[in-house]
Amino acid sequence: MDHGRRETLKRVGGAVVAAGVAPLVTACAGPVRSDTAPDATVVGVDPVLVDVLNHAGLAPSGHNTQPWVVRVPEPNRLLISTVRDRWLPHVDPENRELLLSLGCFLENFTIAAQHHGLEVDHRVVAATPTDTEILDVMLRRVDPRPYALEKLVSRRTVRNHHLARALTRADIQALTAPFGEHAVFFPAASEGARWLAEQTVEANRVQAYRDPAQEELSRWIRWSDEDALKHRNGLTPESMEITGLAGWYVRHFMDASSTMKSSFRDRSVDAVRKQVSAYGGWLVITSPDGSIPTLIETGRQVERMWLGIRERMIAIHPMTQILEEAPFRDQVAQQLGLSGRVQFLLRTSYLESYPDPVSMRMPVSRFASGANG
Repeated sequence: MDHGRRETLKRVGGAVVAAGVAPLVTACAGPVRSDTAPDATVVGVDPVLVDVLNHAGLAPSGHNTQPWVVRVPEPNRLLISTVRDRWLPHVDPENRELLLSLGCFLENFTIAAQHHGLEVDHRVVAATPTDTEILDVMLRRVDPRPYALEKLVSRRTVRNHHLARALTRADIQALTAPFGEHAVFFPAASEGARWLAEQTVEANRVQAYRDPAQEELSRWIRWSDEDALKHRNGLTPESMEITGLAGWYVRHFMDASSTMKSSFRDRSVDAVRKQVSAYGGWLVITSPDGSIPTLIETGRQVERMWLGIRERMIAIHPMTQILEEAPFRDQVAQQLGLSGRVQFLLRTSYLESYPDPVSMRMPVSRFASGANG
């Protein structure tokens, strides 16, 4: 490769990492999510239930690990579990975020099931957060409750292009209403928001230089198109909002080892600093305790809220590093004057335009099976 081309690629590479590769991520475009041809059949599972599971699987999860596994031992019964190789022990050692994600999954499942005329009754069967079997679900036929399932398909995290514009009182009320006393909105100009922005940068710096956490992240970034299509989970350049020439560069010239370089870590922190320089405010969600049923219910509430924000042109970007790193996680509730346990820190803003979802999704046949599966 000649010197000029090498220098050009080096400059592009430096710029793309600064575009926003912080991890809880068009001719040059890579593979994007395809929801137009989901699984129609899974051996031993009713096609209607397959469609319900396809929509449930669009729920958010840390590093997009999609940790859920579903077994259908009987036509009207499901067992929802997780698998250890999709856990994140170095940033989520107590599976707190995993259980919140399962709550999002359960909410999507319930909405889609009711749309198809199936009522959902669930029972938490896990005794500890490290149990793999979490929920026992029963279904029964009822009158359908139609729902715009496109809302589940179009929900997404938006990391960049947040507007530094105050949210209206009506929109803040819409965001906080599902949570009662367990949600507080901190406008960008408030002292609490400034503290969250500053500490988010510092928590990201700590996490970026904590090798086990960074190695864990590196295992979930699908730099190449081949990896993205093989796994259909994790973080792709597109889901980290690295597109165009920059996206082409990282897909062809970056790999897991790139994530461990000091230049990558520094630019990741710089990207976070840029992200928290412009936004509308922080939506902070708490819970009365950290029990498994409470975490699942809190996840359900957050997903319910999230499904209603696109029509308001509101973006949400979960920034979880404060809750994952010491000493920040032990200070956040006191610093913000909150009771209960903080479960979500959501950077929240208006957008000029809403991007389509791009996070890869596993087909239902990869995470669900029938009685003989």
